[in-house]
Amino acid sequence: MQRFEHYFIDLPLWACGYRSRALERRLYADFEPEIALFREGYKSLSAYTNAATEAGVDDTIQKAFWVKVVRESDTYTSLRMTKKTLSRFFRFDGMEHLENAVKERRPVIILTGHIGSFFIPSIAFYHLGYIVHPVARTVDRSPVTPQITRLYLNLNYKLPERRFPAKYILTDFSGKIDRSIVSVARGNGIFWAAIDFPRRVYQYRHLPVTLFGQPATLPSGIIRWGIKRKAIFLTGWNSIEGDSKGFYRLLSLESPIADGSDTQEVLQAYADRLSAFVLRKPWQWMALPSIRQYGELCPGGVGKAAGTVRPDMHSEMLDRVRG
Repeated sequence: MQRFEHYFIDLPLWACGYRSRALERRLYADFEPEIALFREGYKSLSAYTNAATEAGVDDTIQKAFWVKVVRESDTYTSLRMTKKTLSRFFRFDGMEHLENAVKERRPVIILTGHIGSFFIPSIAFYHLGYIVHPVARTVDRSPVTPQITRLYLNLNYKLPERRFPAKYILTDFSGKIDRSIVSVARGNGIFWAAIDFPRRVYQYRHLPVTLFGQPATLPSGIIRWGIKRKAIFLTGWNSIEGDSKGFYRLLSLESPIADGSDTQEVLQAYADRLSAFVLRKPWQWMALPSIRQYGELCPGGVGKAAGTVRPDMHSEMLDRVRG
């Protein structure tokens, strides 16, 4: 019953603009089981920079809470996002990189991560004049993910999709992907793909990289596929920021990864940019609680298990992670 109230009462209330201390307490109570994992994840990350302090940990956890609330309520807030209201919800940086890439008349793949509200950028892109196809993993239908969570995750795709003309391109746990990706690429389409999965969550075609200065692996399937089709690779993030007026989503794009790079070079460039972003704003990264699972090539170090993660972690990415 608590899961139902969180997904289908409290989050819609927040998305509609309802604010009360009681609602905030309920939302925070839902977040509390994750705090220990966020704390450990932040300390693991900070070990690479020697930047961990108790004040820093507490600040990161508080910010991670608000990022989670905004991200999860965006399932419903997305229904209010129109061209007329776009400036209320989004701000933009680096859009010239996409404008220049489109002029090349080649497929464009924007590599991203589970940063901020990562599943709704296609709404903003559409109202800026770009049709961007999100690449996403199918919802896990095994008993690991409770039925209420599955229902919410399906809404996570279906409701935002009502606000942009492109359909999700879905890939399953074995790496099989909807064949519509081929026709989109032939039309020099644009893709938005989060590939920051540890091997335990998504095992398909991992390659070794350096992540946060440590050995790790990341999936390379869409990069291999894109190189064959002479795609242009950008990186981009949709972080959740705050100001005196409340929260907004900062959709920022970075310069293209060097043309002619091979799969390993593109993946490492992505890993470097992901590392730089997460080190600046660790609270934006949904995978922070499971950061130590990225270092499977470093036994006893970063790859050491980081505790048990609940199966209903309210996210497609973490619902199958195990410590």
